[in-house]
Order: sequence, then structure tokens, then C-alpha cells
Amino acid sequence: MEMTLLETADEGAAEPVRLTTPLGQAIGNLFARALPLLDGNPPGSLKVFVFGGCAVHLLTHARGSADIDAEIEAARVLRKDEIMAVYTPPEGYEDGDGRDLQVYLDQNYTNALGPLHEDYRERAIPMEGFEGEQPLHIFVAAGVDLAISKLGRFTENDQSDIEQLIECGRVDVGQFVTLATEAIDYAVGNRSAMLGCLKLVTAKYLEDGRDATSGS
Repeated sequence: MEMTLLETADEGAAEPVRLTTPLGQAIGNLFARALPLLDGNPPGSLKVFVFGGCAVHLLTHARGSADIDAEIEAARVLRKDEIMAVYTPPEGYEDGDGRDLQVYLDQNYTNALGPLHEDYRERAIPMEGFEGEQPLHIFVAAGVDLAISKLGRFTENDQSDIEQLIECGRVDVGQFVTLATEAIDYAVGNRSAMLGCLKLVTAKYLEDGRDATSGS
């Protein structure tokens, strides 16, 4: 699928991510199911932070995913079990080739097991239509934080996703190296392996063969 920055938000301007693809619209529709349960609640009573392949798709329009990885935070007055129940059924959609597909929320997802910078919420990008006075606020992890989160497992798809984010202008390589190195310092897992993955995925983008793990 063609990647474009024209239809997606510019992170520097913190403009909302627009749901301009069938998968993007399906993601928005799935999370909007909770709106009747949020009626009368203050803005941002339910916050959703999208990660994983769906976040990569929303930022780059590259490959999609059948499951949504998301951190969900509900105000104490809300019944989170009821909210998760309405999120259980998959959301159907038709892709650009006319195929009937589904996307579902991975309710076992946690971002605690991989590297993630502690300031990721400050950089998260709001999703258009789910911001401001809405009780449901949805954010997409910023490209740099999404890239950092993929250094843990670092499968072939993870490496490809990071490269897509860099090549679409969603990740500044210098910032990525700096923030990833900080995040790896307190991440769960093999620090040396994650630093090695960071060096591998950034080497071709750095000038003069600089050491990606040094940030210099």
C-alpha cells in the first residue's frame, strides 16, 4: 500500500492522525463502541494508546494488522470490564482490494515487557475525532516510541516497520538512537541484544559509520 505523509499527521505539528484508510476507519469504529458507556463523563475519561502494526499503518499507510495492540486507561468511575466487553467482537471492514477482513483488540497486550521510553505519552499523537471535549481520547504512539517498542522482539516485521517509519519521516534517527538508548537502560530484557538491534536497524541511515548505540 502506498505510503504518504499528505494524509497523515505531521508529528512536529502534533496534528491529529486522520483515519483515511479502511483499516484506520475500522480501528476508530471499534473504539467508538464505548461511547454510549461514556455519556456524561469528562473529556479523556477513557484513554487509548495504540501501538503495534496498526499504529504503524496509521502513521505510514504501510502494512496492516489483524490485531490492535493498545494500552487502555479508564477513570475509576467507569466499569472497565464493561468497556472491554464491548471491545471483544472483531470489527469487519472491506480493504482496498474488496476483501472482507476483520480487526480485533488484543486484550492480552501489555507494553510492560518491551523497551518503551518513559515519556512516550508526551509525544503520543491524537486521533482525529477522538480528542478535545470527547470522553474518549485515542492516541497513536509517536513514530520514535513505536520504533523503540519494536526493539524487544525485533522480528523481520519489526525491523521492516522501523525502516518504514524512518523512511516516511516519522522517525528522526538521531532522536531514535538517543531515546532508545535511554529506554533500553531500564527495559526488561537483554540490554546488549536490544542495543545490537538498534545499531543494526540504524546503521545505514547514519553517516560515516557512526556507532548507533553511542548517539554520537
